[in-house]
Amino acid sequence: MLYRLSFRRRIWIAFMLIVIFAVTTAGALSYVIAEEVVKDNAYQLSQDTIHKTSKVLDEKLNHITQAVYSMMVNTAYRRALGMDSSYSDSENYYTHLSGLQSTFVQTKLTEPLIDSILIATREGDYYQTSQQRNFSHSFYDSALYTSIKSERRKLWVAGHEDLFFASREKVISFVMEGIPSHYIDDSYVVANVKIDSIRSLIVSEDTNRKPFLLLASSDGSDVLIEDSVITDKLKHDPKYMAALTDEQGSFEYSDQGDEYLVNFTKLGGVKEWTLFSFLPKAELMKQMDSIKLTILGVITGCLLVSFAFANMLTRLLVRPLSHLQSLMKRVEMNDLNVRYESEYNDEITQVGYRFNRMLEELNHMFDVVKQAEKDKRQSEMKALQAQIDPHFLYNTLNTVYWKSQLNQLEDVQEMVLSLSQLFQLGLNRGKEMTSIERELLHVEEYLKIQQRCYETLFTYSIEVDPLVDMQQPILKIMLQPLVENSILHGFNDRNEGGYIRIQVTQDDAHLYFIVEDNGLGISENNAADPELRHPAASAASGYALHNVRLRLQLQYGSPAGLHMESEPNVCTRVSIIIPRLPGPEGS
Repeated sequence: MLYRLSFRRRIWIAFMLIVIFAVTTAGALSYVIAEEVVKDNAYQLSQDTIHKTSKVLDEKLNHITQAVYSMMVNTAYRRALGMDSSYSDSENYYTHLSGLQSTFVQTKLTEPLIDSILIATREGDYYQTSQQRNFSHSFYDSALYTSIKSERRKLWVAGHEDLFFASREKVISFVMEGIPSHYIDDSYVVANVKIDSIRSLIVSEDTNRKPFLLLASSDGSDVLIEDSVITDKLKHDPKYMAALTDEQGSFEYSDQGDEYLVNFTKLGGVKEWTLFSFLPKAELMKQMDSIKLTILGVITGCLLVSFAFANMLTRLLVRPLSHLQSLMKRVEMNDLNVRYESEYNDEITQVGYRFNRMLEELNHMFDVVKQAEKDKRQSEMKALQAQIDPHFLYNTLNTVYWKSQLNQLEDVQEMVLSLSQLFQLGLNRGKEMTSIERELLHVEEYLKIQQRCYETLFTYSIEVDPLVDMQQPILKIMLQPLVENSILHGFNDRNEGGYIRIQVTQDDAHLYFIVEDNGLGISENNAADPELRHPAASAASGYALHNVRLRLQLQYGSPAGLHMESEPNVCTRVSIIIPRLPGPEGS
């Protein structure tokens, strides 16, 4: 199928396949590389972001811890917990509660993330009186007390509902012993931080990509109790559970067809908590979509340019072949004089030069064949002409002899002169072509001789169209055989009253020579092939007409012809039609 296409089209297809393969491969590789770079950058950015967020969160948690420590060295705090030596027995619970109010306010001003503070002692709880205490829940009956008793020093408790105050906010709590055990045993400080405050702190650190952030405890639960459904799914993912024991790292996570890039790092201040960042790959694809469109645009542009360049290149490459093909078509039209020329020296040029040498050889061979054919035709025509010349010579010489015996010297002189001119015109210096004028002179000399031989047999006339150029070249000795046929065979049954009429006319392309006589004509039983035989003639008559026709075919080919029409004893007309040949006599 491919080889049915033109050579130019095959070059174009091959070029375009290479370009399409190269461009699409380069585009695909560029896209893959860009995707990897964007992915790596996203990982790196996500890691940087989560490290920054974890540092901020660590700093905030440490700042909360420091604020609590600062509160614990306050005089009012120390006096309330009996750590101050100036403590007076007259100072009761309410006096200390009132004295701690400014301390609570100062601590919350020091760290605004602290929502509420509770100091739990066996004598009573101290808290900011602007917040309504829920006395139905005692610290010593809570899970926080159980946890701190097992930890002994300090503890960060994951998100839970604050049961100690009526607002019942969702908080994370920092719990620690209120004072060393040698002062007052079993006293504790609880600093509550709203989960919403921690969440807004985390989210505000990455406002561009807005990944899903998860602060997970050591068992995989969400510290901020934001979405238990997600954490329940994650707890069944081995990569997630393994990450809870590592310091930092990353992995890929899939949930219901959604792909995520996950980075994680442990908090420095709270080793039990790990901060996770879930970045949807769809966010990355938004960047990749613009890169994809850019790459597709570049590929499309390159292909369009390649299409135009391929057309120009194939046209340029095939131009020498097209030129050589056009020369071959001219050779098919028998123009062997064309030659291939080129200023280059490539393979096509070498083929062109061999094409030239082939044409030169063909021209040489044609010249040889043409010369051989020409020699053959000349030999054939001379042989045919030699057969025509002796036809009437015997009768003429006999007539000359008897007239000389009868002392008719004037007739003898005219016959000898006419015979001399007849042979001179017939020989025509060895040329096969003569002019119309010389051909008519030749046949007229023949008619004069025959009138001397048959004095009362016939008369003749020669009529020439005034438009006919008498110098037009024609084949010699065409009319004499026709006239001879009329005299010897058309008038064979009579002694007088014969008439011969010769006409010469022309049109745009042909010359017409017509010889008419009022002789015997064609009989019905001898009508076959009237162009070659005179019906009442001897074999010599038919041979003469056949001879003329062969000479016409040899000289002019199919455009020439000899035709005969006859009405017995009325008119017999023989017409010669030949193409007009421009040129001087004998050309």
